[in-house]
Amino acid sequence: MIAIDLGSNTIRACKMRLLDSGNFECEYSFERIVGSARGLNHKGLADDAMSRIRAAISELVSEAKFNSSTAVATEAFRKAANSDEFFARIYDDFGIKFKIISGEYEAFLTRLGVSNRAKILGLKIDNSVLIDLGGASTEISFGDDSKSFDFGIITAIESDKSGTISQAKSFMDKFKFNSIILTSGVPTTVACLKYGLNYYNYNANLVNGTRLDRSDFINTINLLKTAFNKDELVGKNRADLIVKGCEILLEFVGNSTCVAIDDGLREGLFIANQLNLKEKK
Repeated sequence: MIAIDLGSNTIRACKMRLLDSGNFECEYSFERIVGSARGLNHKGLADDAMSRIRAAISELVSEAKFNSSTAVATEAFRKAANSDEFFARIYDDFGIKFKIISGEYEAFLTRLGVSNRAKILGLKIDNSVLIDLGGASTEISFGDDSKSFDFGIITAIESDKSGTISQAKSFMDKFKFNSIILTSGVPTTVACLKYGLNYYNYNANLVNGTRLDRSDFINTINLLKTAFNKDELVGKNRADLIVKGCEILLEFVGNSTCVAIDDGLREGLFIANQLNLKEKK
């Protein structure tokens, strides 16, 4: 079985195995940049975005060789008028049935995946606020209290999301947390660059548990604004997105030290399936 998370910027998939400790460890990982939210308009998903998604799914099916799947889609597909039609074609062509989930359930699954990794790392995150900055939405959670906000790195580039970002900051500030956990491509890329790695030799085992502070985000912004090898550092056409993501996260981080976790929605989805955890209505 494989778990697939089709987000507003990336598609991520994984297979996991149960450890003797009762936690789950990833044994196969797949990730591609598809930019699902790029060009999203009143008609729905853009043609080139759908083509990129189809190409990535075709690659996944050929590479992973799985018999069954559990697959979810997030904010871009919650908004797109043509999502149902698109996913019907995906099912006909690839046999993968995508379910569009709510932002609240997305936050629950993400925290499940992060918590599993935190246990493996020996981190205590009961009093941590979790921020998942996506391509078109951002989920913030503290324990069982979570909320999805209508901004992400793609949508913040395409339109002014300052008001919604302020609302998200106010929501986070009501919690008495002792640390911030960051998951998604922006903080993990910052951690990757901190170790002198790049998009092509990215190491999730090294990134998981990396501590980040304001200077790390500022250093990444400065690097990507001046580097000649941006695509090598962070992947093709990702530099502007990473810079925008760093600028957004700086509004939340303050002077706190954060922890980057690579695991998130796809891992939580796999675990929920294995533990038969159902979505709360």
